[in-house]
Amino acid sequence: MAALAAFTVAMAWLHYQQLCSPGGGTDPYTSDLGQHLAFAQKGMVYSTTSLLIGPAYALAGRWGIAWLLALFHLAAVVVFACGLREALPQLQRPVRLLISLVVYFAQAVWMPRGGYWYQGTIIGTVYHNTTYIMLAPFALLAVLAFYRAWRGMSGKLDLRAWLVYTLWLTVATSFKASLVFAFAPALLVLLIVDLVRTRGKNFRQEFIMGCSVLPSIALCLVQANVLFADADSGMQLIFTVDFDRHAMLWGPFNEAGVLGLLRSFVFVGAVGVLLGRRAWKSFRYRFSLLTFCIAMAEALLLVESGERLYHANLWWGPFICFWVFLLESLAVWLRSCADWRGGDRAGHLGVRVLLCGAALMWHIISGICFLVLMLQGVSYNIPIQTYHFLFF
Repeated sequence: MAALAAFTVAMAWLHYQQLCSPGGGTDPYTSDLGQHLAFAQKGMVYSTTSLLIGPAYALAGRWGIAWLLALFHLAAVVVFACGLREALPQLQRPVRLLISLVVYFAQAVWMPRGGYWYQGTIIGTVYHNTTYIMLAPFALLAVLAFYRAWRGMSGKLDLRAWLVYTLWLTVATSFKASLVFAFAPALLVLLIVDLVRTRGKNFRQEFIMGCSVLPSIALCLVQANVLFADADSGMQLIFTVDFDRHAMLWGPFNEAGVLGLLRSFVFVGAVGVLLGRRAWKSFRYRFSLLTFCIAMAEALLLVESGERLYHANLWWGPFICFWVFLLESLAVWLRSCADWRGGDRAGHLGVRVLLCGAALMWHIISGICFLVLMLQGVSYNIPIQTYHFLFF
């Protein structure tokens, strides 16, 4: 409880500093908090975030928004801990909460000549975007509720579980549409596979499950009417749009983007390679990987047009889906640790677990260093600045 309290205070202090930065927190290289507050005050409502930060600011000023966002960070930690319960139900709740809190600090690993510390990376924990911070706990709640609802597909569908899952997915979409953009296609793949596997005998359950995304799709249409109001705005294939490759930092179009992607996947890559057979047995792992791959494909192939071209908002999809994939990768690693402690020594399991653990620790240490710099007032857009090293 003390660790969670200290974390919440640190998050509130961080966001208060971001709102007090030059320009009233409107500098996009400091955070998006000030801009989103300005949108809400102007009546530009496209997210539930807009309905929350305005009253918070009216009630307690910048501290009101800072504490509101700190509570959402805390909620993300708590929900992540709930997601670990199925991996290791024997772990007590305080242990799961501490594991969740420590993993929450994980960022892309630091490496010499690694480009920017943040630009070009894919991570689960974001400190500068208001809508993403509020999306994170609800997105994970939606996916966890989906896992529970999907269990009924092989028999009688639990309508109560389906309603809970649909509600959380709709609420998550009301904050940011990033999850459902990848989740809906992934669900469609599952339903088609189930339709073929059962030869149409399970069509009723498949139809009901498919209807769960309809409220979210309706919300996406409402949000699109606000965000894409300009005549030249919309969504296009990246091959059909002219853009400056060096300005497009959120993808494999320049050195910072390529290195950022490589630095992001050290732990999940280690789990996939070293513990792949164990991981692949889990439906949750397979589905989270499918959703993340779809989100990455969308981010690589689609862009917003017009003045929003370089906003790179489609990259929020891989961010939030990576948050879910990280949970399942961590669950695989924790189960493997428990198996090793239980006496399993097959295939040098101890060595593989140790290597994955070292990769995770590299992410966590890098993330703590990154957070300390931001708490000191440094922008999240930090160049590593090691290009002068001859051999790196």
